[in-house]
Amino acid sequence: MEPASKLFRFTQQILLLAAFLSSATTIFFGFLYFTLYWPYRDLFNEAGRHFDEQNVVVYHEQNGFLIVPTLAFLLLSLFFGITFRVRHRAASSTASGP
Repeated sequence: MEPASKLFRFTQQILLLAAFLSSATTIFFGFLYFTLYWPYRDLFNEAGRHFDEQNVVVYHEQNGFLIVPTLAFLLLSLFFGITFRVRHRAASSTASGP
């Protein structure tokens, strides 16, 4: 196997790993957003807090900012995934020959 081919395969693996890791992080932050903020979005008082008497937990309106890393990692995973796909298609079209 040629060194250039090994480098190409290594960068493809890195792109795929980065896409999977950023997708997993997107799922994690999305889960936090939809469990810590979304159900209580209409229940916050003027101080930005909601006390859940059943679970004895105080939820803060600042939890709504969890959408920012969720969207950032979503864009990052899309970027890595699209880059991987474009590079993979380019490699397969050159490998098949004219």
